[in-house]
Amino acid sequence: MPSKYFAFIIISGSLLLATICGCGKEEQSAPQLSNQANERDFAEIHKNVNLGQQNQPKIQGDTSSESGHGMGFVHGKKEKPDPNKTIASVNEEKILRKDLDKILDRFRKHVPPGAIPSLEKQITEQLVTQAILRQFVQKKGLSTTDEIVDNEINKMRENIAKNPAAEGKTLEQFLEIQGSNIDELRTAIRMSAALEDHVSKGVDDQKLEVYFIEHINEFNGELVTASHILVDTKGMTAQEDLDRARAKIDSIKKELNGGADFAELAKKYSDCPTGKMGGELGSFPRQGVMVETFANAAFSTEVGKVSEPVKTEFGYHLIRVAEHTPAKDVSFSEVKDAVREKLVAIEMNDLIKDLRDSAQVEISL
Repeated sequence: MPSKYFAFIIISGSLLLATICGCGKEEQSAPQLSNQANERDFAEIHKNVNLGQQNQPKIQGDTSSESGHGMGFVHGKKEKPDPNKTIASVNEEKILRKDLDKILDRFRKHVPPGAIPSLEKQITEQLVTQAILRQFVQKKGLSTTDEIVDNEINKMRENIAKNPAAEGKTLEQFLEIQGSNIDELRTAIRMSAALEDHVSKGVDDQKLEVYFIEHINEFNGELVTASHILVDTKGMTAQEDLDRARAKIDSIKKELNGGADFAELAKKYSDCPTGKMGGELGSFPRQGVMVETFANAAFSTEVGKVSEPVKTEFGYHLIRVAEHTPAKDVSFSEVKDAVREKLVAIEMNDLIKDLRDSAQVEISL
């Protein structure tokens, strides 16, 4: 995994997919800093290192015709979007269509065409967040040392060298695949490290101990390894649609009660990206990863059993528990670094929320 600093500046393809399809993971306004297995494992993490870009030029006289997801149509044929069209602005800084497409192109072959409009919206929101953070860093004059940047890059090089899957590729080659380069990476790390240093100033030992006591389940090693099947209800408002979704999950449960294989039914029915992998979610703690209702159901289900239908904001779930790792005694000193990492991530989310609330943001995708 990338360094703790770089975790602030990644765009997770799986996070976007989970947000589109809805799979039970807690939605955050910034990437989590947790290394716990969770729904970000649905796909590889895709990096966006554009934090160092300058303010975009203002576009005037834009008269391009757009559909609801940024694709114009001429005589029934799709028209390629204008790369210089303004799709959003943050305090008068322009975000252009080409900024979106640079990231979107990494995902196109991994998602069905029908998911592209939602994916575009999610990427645009990420670009807005990055612009907000970039402006904040510039306004506050935040920075970090060359030594820290160099150390982080060296760690990345070491991780690549140790990874058999890298097949001798260099960091520069990986960045090129992502449409980036080493200069953009250095800028991104510098800004991310500066942000972490800034928010860390509000995290003292007293706050860490309080958080540890109140959220000990996040750090005591208790885990559930589970799979699930989702019938998506996000966006549904009509009762007949909700009733139809409930009937579908009940029907799937009956098939499971009759001896059907869970993984096969997940592949057949699940609306979650994990469906193609048999619904596997990996392992996750009781708190901090999945939404509370989902986690409570998973931790209360016996190993080898399937839960009754569980309703969350994402839809109806059936959860099969494969393993339950019991909690162990743990002291604050043993997990202090992990507590700090989590609390800094929370502080970052709070900062982003406050900055977003006070920013002038317009999205015209």
